[in-house]
Amino acid sequence: MSGWTAATYLAAGSLAVGVGSAVYSGQQQKQSNDTQAQIAENNAAYSADSARAHAEKIRKAGRAQQGTTKVALAASGVKLAEGTALEVDKSIIQNSEQDALSAILSGDRALKSGADEAGMLRASGQAAQTDGYMSATGTALSGAFRYSSGKWTAKK
Repeated sequence: MSGWTAATYLAAGSLAVGVGSAVYSGQQQKQSNDTQAQIAENNAAYSADSARAHAEKIRKAGRAQQGTTKVALAASGVKLAEGTALEVDKSIIQNSEQDALSAILSGDRALKSGADEAGMLRASGQAAQTDGYMSATGTALSGAFRYSSGKWTAKK
């Protein structure tokens, strides 16, 4: 390295900083996207869990309504195991189950959406990291060219 001037050392330092900065930037972007992806997956899982809990509440409310209706019908002298009373009972069960399944479906869709979003974030982070490496490589090659062509030395 004899014969290097202050300008040569500054150019080499600048090259090193440029390469390091490109790599670091790509790694940071990937790490950030990976964190955002994990948050998206967690939020989706929370939504799915909430939807399942809501579905269970719907079913419980349906059973309570079914019981209340049976008590009211029985008190009015209606036979519970036949005719309209039986149809009302079936309707309550069917409606509450449809509502519960709708809530579960909504949670499942949120889970799928969160997984899709996480996948896109991870892919974007990976692309940013690759871009950082490519940029670092380009910077290093440019510096090598400048050095080999004598453009790092100060003109006399």
